[in-house]
Amino acid sequence: MDSLLIRPATLNDIDGIREVAVETWNSTYEMIYPEHFIATYLTHAYAKSSLEQSITLDEAQAARKFLVAEWEGEIVGFGQLSEADDEGVSELTRLYILKEHQRKGIGKKLLNELIRLNPLITEIYAWCERENDIGTLFYISNGFVYTEDKEEVLFDYRTMMAKYVKKI
Repeated sequence: MDSLLIRPATLNDIDGIREVAVETWNSTYEMIYPEHFIATYLTHAYAKSSLEQSITLDEAQAARKFLVAEWEGEIVGFGQLSEADDEGVSELTRLYILKEHQRKGIGKKLLNELIRLNPLITEIYAWCERENDIGTLFYISNGFVYTEDKEEVLFDYRTMMAKYVKKI
């Protein structure tokens, strides 16, 4: 893992983050969601202006919550936490690793670094598409426990999400 660097996201990382998002969403969800839904989601969730705002807000914080993983100078993954509530509960809103770099421990290192940088967090939760076997396996193998399902409607498309919770 000598070639791996995990660091806070910067505005210069936006194109790399977007590339990882497009590749991982297409490879992870191609058998779960229709192509038009994936394209619409990516256009909204990973718009340059949205990422600029997220990174700029994160750069102003003492405890960073938006990290990228670089492998030999290339962004191969990223992870982001929400602000913790008064009880120290935070949502893992994003965690994606390029398919060819999965199963190398990069996701685990990203998650652990997010936890290390945010010592006031007592619990992390993540919503994962119920049919996303890769995500489900990742959460369970990293100490998250399934707690509930919810149906969500995004862009007129129904999804079933499973919630996973990790006590810190």
